[in-house]
Amino acid sequence: MTRIKSGVLVSAALRYANKVLIDCVLARRGDADAGAIFVHIDALNGRHKVLARSLNFEGQYEWHFITNTEWVDAEVASIRLADEMKIDQDAFIIAVCDAQARNPFDAL
Repeated sequence: MTRIKSGVLVSAALRYANKVLIDCVLARRGDADAGAIFVHIDALNGRHKVLARSLNFEGQYEWHFITNTEWVDAEVASIRLADEMKIDQDAFIIAVCDAQARNPFDAL
C-alpha cells in the first residue's frame, strides 16, 4: 500500500473543500512527510467535533473522534487540540466551519 504524504493529503482536502464550498482552513501546518492530521469541525450550532486519522487492522485509514463524546463545546475541542499539540508539534490542524459537519477528507 502506498502512503500519501501528509502535506499532499492536506492540500488535496483543502482544494476539495474549496470546490464544494466547505469553509475550511489550515489552522496549523505540520510535518509535510508524516505529520498527524486533526480535523476540528464546528457545526455552527454550538457543537464541535475533533477527529484524528488512524490506521485500522486492515491497513486502511479511518477518522475517529478523540474526545469523550462525539460532540463537545468549543472550549473542550480547543483544550483537546492544545493537549495533542503538546504531544506532537508536527501535527496538522484543519479547521472546518460547516452546518452539515462535513469532513473534507471523507471524499478523498
